[in-house]
Amino acid sequence: MSLAEGTAAAARKFVFDHFLEHTAPPVVEQVMTASSLSREEATDVYRALEEARHLALVKGTARILMAVPFSAIATPFRVTIGDRRYFANCAWDAIAFHAMLRDDVRIGSSCHHCAAPIELEMRGGRAVRVEPVDTLVYLALPPTQWWDDITTTCANTMVFFASPEHRDASALCASATSAASLTPDQVHLLSGPIYSRKLALDYTRPSREELLDHFAAIGLTGDYWTL
Repeated sequence: MSLAEGTAAAARKFVFDHFLEHTAPPVVEQVMTASSLSREEATDVYRALEEARHLALVKGTARILMAVPFSAIATPFRVTIGDRRYFANCAWDAIAFHAMLRDDVRIGSSCHHCAAPIELEMRGGRAVRVEPVDTLVYLALPPTQWWDDITTTCANTMVFFASPEHRDASALCASATSAASLTPDQVHLLSGPIYSRKLALDYTRPSREELLDHFAAIGLTGDYWTL
């Protein structure tokens, strides 16, 4: 690992650890102090982490907006773990907290169509409580488009619906080749290789081939599940 790679890996872990402990991201000055970097160097590290799809920054700044699954701003996806409360970026990220931490997770959200309350509890690798029982996670963009604008993708296209009927009544509803409807348990399985080692210093994002193999292994096949 080169010095630059080592700095980026340490800075990425610092960001995630800070989010986990404080439920909020560090500011760039904290990364400068923790990593003995100048402002320019710390900003360059942030940009590199954004380019590698570990972070999303507020446009035009070195301020962290997202460190998936953590959100720096309030969202409709609230996650409670013990006495700590976090905001996730989307419905998928809310469930992915359980894949990342393996702790009991309580999720509070709303139906994207009617705003009815949605509550989930994840424990032992599965959803042990889902209210309403027909709640689904809807991915309204195909995987090939997720990172075109990850902020818009998370904020507007990865949501909960209280039922298939509410999905179908929503303006967000798209064709089966352009969107996917998943149960909370399917989303947890989907999260595995992307989220389970997020807090490791040597974490790397799965390759395209690894993700395609994972999709197929959990039964997610067809035109939608391509990269």
